[in-house]
Amino acid sequence: MRSMKTPRALLALALSATSIPTGHAAPTVAIETHVVLTIDALTVEEERSKTAGISREVEIGPFQPATVDLALPWGPEGAMLGVHFDARLTSMTPDGEAVLLCESSVTRVGRAPVRASREIRLADDGSGLFEVYGDGARRLLLTLRGEQVGRAVVRPLAAVGAPVRFLVAVLRVDAERIVLLETNELNTFVGQSVEYSFRQGQDEGLEAVRLALLPTSTSGDLVTIEADISGALPGAGGTVLVSHRERIVASRGATSRLSATTGTPPAGYRFQVTPDF
Repeated sequence: MRSMKTPRALLALALSATSIPTGHAAPTVAIETHVVLTIDALTVEEERSKTAGISREVEIGPFQPATVDLALPWGPEGAMLGVHFDARLTSMTPDGEAVLLCESSVTRVGRAPVRASREIRLADDGSGLFEVYGDGARRLLLTLRGEQVGRAVVRPLAAVGAPVRFLVAVLRVDAERIVLLETNELNTFVGQSVEYSFRQGQDEGLEAVRLALLPTSTSGDLVTIEADISGALPGAGGTVLVSHRERIVASRGATSRLSATTGTPPAGYRFQVTPDF
């Protein structure tokens, strides 16, 4: 059983009425950091590496994930592998590294798909390796090279409505043992999202979870919430990516439960969200 750890809230946004733009203000222009990612395929066998001769380039931004599909020959028998690769930019570290959550699925005729996931950090002009498939002594790796670029993005103003307060309880889950770690109050408005996130550990012990709550509308005693959970948790085979969205219709003061867990029995975190408006 894992030891209990108390996460630290790294981001909890509370908006004040004075920061809300007027309905006649012009859309804002922001500079976002994007990553131009070059992806190459590499086979390794008996400590010798060989490029597959296939390269792709994609651009990834905070709201712009990337998907790449590759078809690669595999081995002397002439088999083919289909590689599906997804990546999204989750954050930029204070020292300038881009944090990417990468997932892959490799298919081969007559065999079950092989999936892999990994968090990769890339400094500007940095590179990393992502092993996506193995068969005996032969392995398939993707080499990832990232170049950071600034992009001007026009952001239309959100329609901000009535204030909403969320009481968010954070609980640690280890199988049937569930322990309350902390409770936070997050204040926002209808049409404006608010976030809670934490990060601790590194490599295979990394725990990084982000919860975003967006109240989209209220009607009487009901509020509609778009909830998004994403992050990375340690698993039996290494880092496991978690990502899911839920649409919640809750009454004032009612508690909804959202989980970020892996494995059986489950391990990770649970959020109890109680709205007031």
